[in-house]
Amino acid sequence: MTEPAIRSLLLAIRRATAHLRIYGPTHEVAEAAFRDIADAADTLIGSAARMMITVLDHTLYLNRAPMAGISLEFNGMIGEMEARGVESIMFEAPVQAADCGALARFLQGGDDRPGGSVVLNEDSWARVDLNDSPTEGLRHAYTDSLVALRSLGGAVKSGTGLELGQASRAVRSLLEQVVAQPEAAFLLATMKSHHEYTFYHSVNTAILAIALGRLVGLDHDDLFVLGVGALLHDIGKIGVSASILEHPGRLGPEAWAEIKLHPQIGAEAILAAAGHGIEPAAVVAYEHHAGFDGSGYPTIPNHDHTARDRHIAKSGASLHLFSRLVAVADTYDAVTTRRSYRRAETPNRAVHLLLKGAGRSHDPDAVNAFISMMGIHPPGSRLLLDDGRIAVAIQSTGDSASRPIAAVVVDADGNTLAQPVLIQLDPRRIVDQIPPLHQSIDPSYLIERLRDGIFAA
Repeated sequence: MTEPAIRSLLLAIRRATAHLRIYGPTHEVAEAAFRDIADAADTLIGSAARMMITVLDHTLYLNRAPMAGISLEFNGMIGEMEARGVESIMFEAPVQAADCGALARFLQGGDDRPGGSVVLNEDSWARVDLNDSPTEGLRHAYTDSLVALRSLGGAVKSGTGLELGQASRAVRSLLEQVVAQPEAAFLLATMKSHHEYTFYHSVNTAILAIALGRLVGLDHDDLFVLGVGALLHDIGKIGVSASILEHPGRLGPEAWAEIKLHPQIGAEAILAAAGHGIEPAAVVAYEHHAGFDGSGYPTIPNHDHTARDRHIAKSGASLHLFSRLVAVADTYDAVTTRRSYRRAETPNRAVHLLLKGAGRSHDPDAVNAFISMMGIHPPGSRLLLDDGRIAVAIQSTGDSASRPIAAVVVDADGNTLAQPVLIQLDPRRIVDQIPPLHQSIDPSYLIERLRDGIFAA
């Protein structure tokens, strides 16, 4: 598979540019990073003479083949390349560390372009049409949401105020795609990024919340507002110090007090920018940690968790319905994502925690609806089978409840399959769910290879 190799190359480039900022180009740490780029590039080239990376429309291509999952995982880095005018990077074997250093310096803002074994913009494309893929729209909606969040994050940090037009357009695209192809959307919502946790987590939460809102009968207009609230629910965290967000142990009183301010910061920012009808999105940002029983933060005045039939929270009523839906989606994605201070849990462990919190931190009706939507083995679950194979759950609800649809991705000998095999599983053959740490499967890679089957338009 080329995904691990291209990932190693991009990570090496990212590390090299970071080391340049800290140490300068002549430090031994930076020079070692340049050698890492060269080694990763030579590995990717293999027995060929050269290979080309192309960047176009927020998408990365390797030798003209689209790398959908990599494009999402390194979306921010790809945007930085585009901002520097990079359209293609040609690597010719043997790749020289000095040329890789020149590439890193250029990406870091230098004026001189690399040459020799690393050449920029030698063979760029004027136009690429990928509309034949039915999942291309879904990936672009995900990417557009990430771009919108980065823009809004910059506004929060600078204190310039939010402009919600870009985020609103991204949510409309997400809504359209979730309605059109929910199975693919659920799989893509397992996309994770340790480097940009808050942004990817927010997009995943939006996908899950929109699907959950659709299940409980919200109309299109309400689904849009719900999606905006879900996408922006953590926007207030942008102003919180990264050292606090990634702190591995128990937070001290001052740090915890700062964390507890993010719902209010986010709600105020959204309210200042929201047009008529979008105000519930600010309520979602404010209430998503409040807890169904009021035990969370911030404290909601006159909170009454027994009045959960209310659509809009008022004095003495429950949390807003949108807040309760987003809280469930938020918790599920957070629990299944690895952080610096804890491992990622399996989807069924996340479901167990939701059930455990039903009636306390979460609305039991919202939890039950979410479990009904996701099934016993939620999409993206890594399943260990009794013959040693590993499969990824695709669908385990509706007609597939008794025999889940899954894709075998690793054979009994531990070899990753170049082409996933779509099967219907006897649940008795499932031995366990495997934490993502033990077996990393790119959901976008899986979607692209299954699009002619279950995901065909």
